[in-house]
Amino acid sequence: MNLQLGCDDYPVLDLVEDERCYRFNLAASFDDDVVGMGIVIQKGMKAGFDANMDLNQEHVYPGGAKFFRAGERSDRLVSAIRKLYGSDDRITRMVDEESFTLIARHQGEIDLASEPVKFKIFGRDREPFDENAYYESYFNIDLTRRVVFGNEKDPDYREPLLRGICASEMS
Repeated sequence: MNLQLGCDDYPVLDLVEDERCYRFNLAASFDDDVVGMGIVIQKGMKAGFDANMDLNQEHVYPGGAKFFRAGERSDRLVSAIRKLYGSDDRITRMVDEESFTLIARHQGEIDLASEPVKFKIFGRDREPFDENAYYESYFNIDLTRRVVFGNEKDPDYREPLLRGICASEMS
């Protein structure tokens, strides 16, 4: 299941960069509401794989991405994801921030500023490791077109992802 929420890509809004990172907002439409969140991506990341498609451990970036709450539209986003995943219909609040480890699913040189980059993101992967909290997903960024696209890796990660990005029920 793609996390497209009715569009091919999430548009990147309010792109700001500094010497360390790119920061931007995402917005999409779901059930006639605007949904979205903020994202921070580390600059200077290298391709995750060598010429033999072996993972280069030096190119694994803990904290390489952060998703953060951008008000009520983020709460609507996590509620939309819950609905798409067939989870219960509770209204939830998005966490203020969730940090991810990133690996660029590429070989050779990459440049996030000038070409699309495909990432695999890992949530709740730090020590002490909790297999029931851990999840993975795909996250692709094309800053030249100002879009991102997310796609789940495995339906088994749905519930851990929801627990990772949902802060609490709202009354």
